[in-house]
Amino acid sequence: MVQALVAGGTGVAGRHVVKEFLARGHSVRVLSRHGGAPGTQIEHFHGDLITGEGLAEALDGVDVLVDTTDGKTRGTRAVLERGAENLLATADGAGVGRAVLLSIVNVDRGAFTYYQAKRQQELVYQNSPIDTWIVRATQFHDFIPMIAGPASRTGLIPAFTKTSFQTIDTRDVAHALVDVALSTETAPQDPITIGGPEVRTAHDLATAWKKSTGTHGFVTKIRLPGALGKFLREGLNLVPDNEFGTITFEQWLAESAR
Repeated sequence: MVQALVAGGTGVAGRHVVKEFLARGHSVRVLSRHGGAPGTQIEHFHGDLITGEGLAEALDGVDVLVDTTDGKTRGTRAVLERGAENLLATADGAGVGRAVLLSIVNVDRGAFTYYQAKRQQELVYQNSPIDTWIVRATQFHDFIPMIAGPASRTGLIPAFTKTSFQTIDTRDVAHALVDVALSTETAPQDPITIGGPEVRTAHDLATAWKKSTGTHGFVTKIRLPGALGKFLREGLNLVPDNEFGTITFEQWLAESAR
């Protein structure tokens, strides 16, 4: 049985990684900023990636580390680089044998700040003495309502023009992360890339979300400006040759509605 630690284990992807380890019969700990109530199968540890507080205790006796932490805002972005440095240095000192990082498809080709920060996080992992795997995924299914939901309150549901997505379910992402965490092979030099089961236009996905949720509003074509808009219009968020996910957007919507 493997002892795993999931950094960010209470987040969107991290909680499914925790469930996947448990489903395969392994012991798992969760590292988060706020800790949590101890459970029968899951140990919760409070840890601060920026200061390093609590990391040694959380990593003591751990075989494999899975990092699903995120930092989209300016205030949390230091978690990606400085936090990764502290986490991996402590993991190396604790004798952790493998580290797995969740990242984003073509993150090294994005010119906007968040992707640049994620790329720096990748480089920290690539330079670690620990056997390290990087798994790059396409946008989660959750990405569509994250964009459409707040905007729909104005009566408009944005659908980015000349843009398609290959969204993936976080359970499929968790499956891939745990696969490599438990693999007996040595990590490849390049990141592993995974995508969802379908490539669909932004308009199609926004319309499906509207229908499923019963939301009122007009699905409106909008040109997304800036570096992110250019990245999406060029299709750099897509990996049609690397379909891994099996749970479609419609299936996810139906489950969410229930």
